Amino acid sequence: MSYTYAVKVGSLKEYLTKLKSKELGVPDKINREYLKSIGYTSSNDFPIIRVLQSIDFIDKSDVPTQNLKDFRTEKSRQVVASALKKTYEELFKIYPEPQKRTREDLENFFAKSHPSVKKFTLGLFVDTFKTLCEFADFEAVSVVEKVEAKEAEKVVEVTRTIAQTPTGVTINLNIQLTLPATEDANVYDKIFKALKNNLLSRD
Repeated sequence: MSYTYAVKVGSLKEYLTKLKSKELGVPDKINREYLKSIGYTSSNDFPIIRVLQSIDFIDKSDVPTQNLKDFRTEKSRQVVASALKKTYEELFKIYPEPQKRTREDLENFFAKSHPSVKKFTLGLFVDTFKTLCEFADFEAVSVVEKVEAKEAEKVVEVTRTIAQTPTGVTINLNIQLTLPATEDANVYDKIFKALKNNLLSRD
């Protein structure tokens, strides 16, 4: 797994702060020309773009994603936490709360995926991760994940009971589910996947 970093983490933090507070709007693209237009003219500022891509705030064409737009809402800190858990998935597998680990722990982690980089660069990996964590609320994401798991378990339990019905019998069922109120499509994907696997499977 390859990770990325900001050369000037101060610029990254400043830009995200202005974006979140709506001091800055959402442009059509976040590219070098755009950064220059808002005062980030140094070549060391431009890696902000690759960091935003890594957390899915802009796509490969530099176009802002829904994540970036949600970052400007009340879900801001939850959005960043979810993005970081996806981007740094391997890190979270090793350390459930990597944002609380020491610099040495984090440098050792990044050194495994980037063995040829110098200690100074490893420090930039760490600084970038820690800066992004300042905008995240990992506890909020944990609560959402627990709710999703419980909802999925309810669906599996219902469909498992249906699957035990003797074969050769035609049964018409009207299943009504109370879905959690969320804009995260992954919640519904998990629920309908459980329905498909347990209700429609012929195994």
